[in-house]
Amino acid sequence: MDPVDTEHDTSASRTAPEIVRAARDDLAEVLRVQHAGFLRVARMFDIPLDRLPALTEDLGDLQALMDGDSAFLLARVDGRAVGTVRAELRDDGTVEVGRLAIEDGYERRGIATALMLSIEDVWPQARRMELFTGAMATVPLALYAKLGYRLFQQPGELREALVWLAKQR
Repeated sequence: MDPVDTEHDTSASRTAPEIVRAARDDLAEVLRVQHAGFLRVARMFDIPLDRLPALTEDLGDLQALMDGDSAFLLARVDGRAVGTVRAELRDDGTVEVGRLAIEDGYERRGIATALMLSIEDVWPQARRMELFTGAMATVPLALYAKLGYRLFQQPGELREALVWLAKQR
């Protein structure tokens, strides 16, 4: 069950998100949303916090990625950052998508879908998109399946095991 967010006015949280490409000045917000979203994952699956790379990254790590070839998107609702995703175009022409995260209280409102569709548009020339998620993460797996992603690598061991999904364009 999704946690209830009592800090936000429900009418504001139902506003359609604005998806923007994050600038260097936005990376602190990206990190805040990423940490909030993945802290929820760690608690849900009882994963030690230091075993989840999304929680151990810091601002310097994100800045280094942005200085490279990574693109970061932010979803804003009424000016507040409530979702994020990032991706990188690999040398083989495949886009690797990662760190899709939604702030508590904003889940299941179309924000993740909007972010995924927007990140796919950053590199229109890419013929393939790839991502990974937890093998037991049923909500993300359902989202990715709805968006046309298909399993191409099975997990080794369950619980923290990852599955890889791909989408041909």
